[in-house]
Amino acid sequence: MVLKRKAVSTIASTKVPAASKVDAPAEEEEEVDLETQIVAAEVSSKVMKRPAAGAKQQAEEEEENMEVEEEISEEEKAKRREQEIVAERTKELKMMYMGDLKGIVTTAGLVTGKGKEEMIKAVLKHEAKGRAAAREQEAKIRSVVVVKKEELEGLSISQLGKLCDQKGIKCGRSKPERIQQLLVKWQEEDGVDKALAQRALEERHEELLDMDNATLHKLCNKAGLDPYVKEILVERISKQEFVTGRYSRAVVKKDDAPQSKKVDMVDALLASESTRKKERELKAKQEEEVAKKKKDFRAMSVEDLKKAVEKKGLEATKKEEMIEALFEASVEEDRAVARKSELKKMGTSALKELVVSNGLETGSVSSMVEAMLAHEAKRRKELRIFEAKVAEVVAQKKEQLDKKPLNALKEMCASKGLAVGGGKEDKVERLLEEAQHSGEIDKVISTMMRNARQDELASLEKSALLTICENLGVDPFVKGVMAERILSYEEECEEPVTKKARKSN
Repeated sequence: MVLKRKAVSTIASTKVPAASKVDAPAEEEEEVDLETQIVAAEVSSKVMKRPAAGAKQQAEEEEENMEVEEEISEEEKAKRREQEIVAERTKELKMMYMGDLKGIVTTAGLVTGKGKEEMIKAVLKHEAKGRAAAREQEAKIRSVVVVKKEELEGLSISQLGKLCDQKGIKCGRSKPERIQQLLVKWQEEDGVDKALAQRALEERHEELLDMDNATLHKLCNKAGLDPYVKEILVERISKQEFVTGRYSRAVVKKDDAPQSKKVDMVDALLASESTRKKERELKAKQEEEVAKKKKDFRAMSVEDLKKAVEKKGLEATKKEEMIEALFEASVEEDRAVARKSELKKMGTSALKELVVSNGLETGSVSSMVEAMLAHEAKRRKELRIFEAKVAEVVAQKKEQLDKKPLNALKEMCASKGLAVGGGKEDKVERLLEEAQHSGEIDKVISTMMRNARQDELASLEKSALLTICENLGVDPFVKGVMAERILSYEEECEEPVTKKARKSN
């Protein structure tokens, strides 16, 4: 069943009847007419005209809009209307002379020279695409108008009155009158275009955020944009280094493998005694070697010591300091020789596993051995620095505690479960021992080291930071930042990155 209704004019009068003469239904109809009028005006101002040869179909479509088909959905009705337009347009094109048809094809920017049937198909496809774009644009316009209308409807009458005053509008008394006049003003101030532009921007932003980092990186490169943020690179490197223990006290790994079988107590004691004997012998031998080395260094003249210190790149000026520095360097060299021999005896796979576990790059056996030696030497140096800092922090902590009154120290001891007896020095000593045992001192030093490392990283170039990120397996990208930069670029160029790339100077 098809019911006829009177068509609603898209050129509705903007004149508003007096509030006293307008009942509720009339007000509602007036608002609908205004909404339709704004949409119609905006649609007509866009470049969405149908081909001149399709004027007949346009008229028929408008007439079709006056019918209400209650038995089918809006989607089905739109589909049928499109089919009818295509059928009628096909007949019209088939009846044209070849010259007229070629003119339509050329005007549409399509390729001529094909057969008539092919050209008709091309024209129909082109016009269908135009109608779809027009419907989509009209839907977008209607959507932003409805949103604006609902936004105004959510305001009170007094708020609407203030808006009218701000816009220089002489508004009526009723809420619908004020909404109507504000909508008209909004349209006159290009509100529809601005709302559509904002919506397009938001949609593009969501589209970019849905892309993966690799795709966004390619778009940034194409547009000549920097996808990285130095502060974030520094922060992520610092975090990864913290996780891997860079700022912690170096710990020697112990073999905690459980005993697989029971050992007789007598055998255990004998084995223990044998081990102790070997350890005493080894210690005595080491002490003998230490004494001999120091004796050799002491036998050197001050001038020779200075030359030796300078050659090894050490820092010492007094004789005893130079002797101690040279001795320490000698111990390090002996340790390195022994460790180098130990590493070379390891299998290639075991050596690679060790290198990778320490965050180093694999390579030839000799390069991996050298890399491990350098890494371990660096860790020993870091440990010495750490231990030195422990002494500094403990001294600072002691100075702070010494300034506190006895009662405050007693309360601190009690809160940490420590004995509260003894004098002030006893309490300070307990608190210092507890601070070292609980890791409080180590945390302070770790924070100091991390802050210093962050300053060091911040002074590096981005290329160096990116290399560190790659070595540590750190993701250097921030999706939101890349999306924002691409969006800003596209706003500036008024074209998507995929269509145009910025020219380098």
